[in-house]
Amino acid sequence: MNYAKLFSLAVLALALGNCDKDDDDDNMPTPQPKETASMTVNDQTTSQNMVEVELADVPADGWIVIHKDDNGSPVVPDIVSEPKFIQEGENMKVKVAFNDETTLMDGEKVWVMLHEDTGMPQQYEFDGQSGEDAPFTKNGDPVMSQITIESASIMVSNQAATNNMVTIDRVVAAQDGWLVVHNDDGTGNIVLPDIIGKTMVEKGVNTDVQIQLDQNVMLQSGQKLFPMLHLDNGQIGVYEFDGSGEFDGPEIFGNEAFPNNVIFTSFEVM
Repeated sequence: MNYAKLFSLAVLALALGNCDKDDDDDNMPTPQPKETASMTVNDQTTSQNMVEVELADVPADGWIVIHKDDNGSPVVPDIVSEPKFIQEGENMKVKVAFNDETTLMDGEKVWVMLHEDTGMPQQYEFDGQSGEDAPFTKNGDPVMSQITIESASIMVSNQAATNNMVTIDRVVAAQDGWLVVHNDDGTGNIVLPDIIGKTMVEKGVNTDVQIQLDQNVMLQSGQKLFPMLHLDNGQIGVYEFDGSGEFDGPEIFGNEAFPNNVIFTSFEVM
């Protein structure tokens, strides 16, 4: 046997095998670096002292928090919300609640920010010094958005109630819900929780909203009526608030004591 020829064939086979391996390596998918975090959150009318984040997409578990604004920059490390834990990946329509100590102002600006969860799992620990739970960054900057928050509102004029029908000029609702009317107690004070009329309103701006009052309600000139915004968070389309239950309670803005945080107003019957 020609050993020189056999050796040459063996070397050639080895070389071809290595070429195949290199080709296989070339065909292997290249590991992609983790994507940076991103967030979509807009100016909004808030419901129940909560900001809704449309989308928070994070490469690892983390947090959504809210910071106060100071001349166009976030106040850190203090936060004015309860930290909201989110999981790796896309998180849709996340509600982040302001904490009970925060004073809210209609039309104020705040900063919504994404933070990592790098310390104790599911325990928010960012203090600006330890390095734990620092903000997610993109191109070296924190992933955050400045937004304007507004209160829901009701505008109404003094009016005559023809056939026990009243018209509310303008309602800005944070969510689909109820606009109800409370009577006065004969001395100009609101009667709660009983109502004398109601209708549904949609999220956003509602104009010239008509409410049919109960037919047994006797109205007098100078009498006060109190329109108030309520949620519709129980059986949809059924008003269920009885003054103590968990469903269809009043819409609120801010942390002042009741009734100063409730969205309502008054007008006089002419």
